[in-house]
Amino acid sequence: MNAVAKVNTLVWLQPSHAEGLARLAGENDRAEWEWLAEERQRLGLRRGEPTPEEIRVSMLMRRPDWWPRMGQLTEAAMRARLALPDLAGPWRPFTAEEAQAQRLSGRRPGSPNERYGAKLMLDIAADVVDAARLAACRVSEPAVMALQRENLIGLRPSRSKRARARKLELQGQIYTVGRIARESIATLLSDG
Repeated sequence: MNAVAKVNTLVWLQPSHAEGLARLAGENDRAEWEWLAEERQRLGLRRGEPTPEEIRVSMLMRRPDWWPRMGQLTEAAMRARLALPDLAGPWRPFTAEEAQAQRLSGRRPGSPNERYGAKLMLDIAADVVDAARLAACRVSEPAVMALQRENLIGLRPSRSKRARARKLELQGQIYTVGRIARESIATLLSDG
């Protein structure tokens, strides 16, 4: 069995969403420990006696499907979100320069400077993070180009009331990996 490469991904979100995700993961954790206790009881193991390796391996293999943790829950929700028509593509692949730009730290050009009260570091499959980066970039291209063309980002953006309203309108069309993760988590929590 091949291990899936994971990317440690920072996601900023509302505290209520972080708490909801932690609650779901906690419920899964408790269910896993209950399963383990039942398996130990079935085998007649006494307290302090080690759990056999085959039970521990079985538990680890079941975890992603039966008792997913926060990263696994987010990853599955992101896969579902990326399959929806507005983000599904197909997208033209990154050019070499665009691929390098994805490695830069900081906010995407033109993205809103939003504030969130909670941050999570989640291990998410590399293919999901890559798909989210590509979808976010391609969906955001028209808005970013309009912001640049209309001088609404950069060193001296236009400051009129109308320009600020236009900037907010365009910024609302910009996607990031974080936005995709936040939307995915919100949907997961509202469906649960």
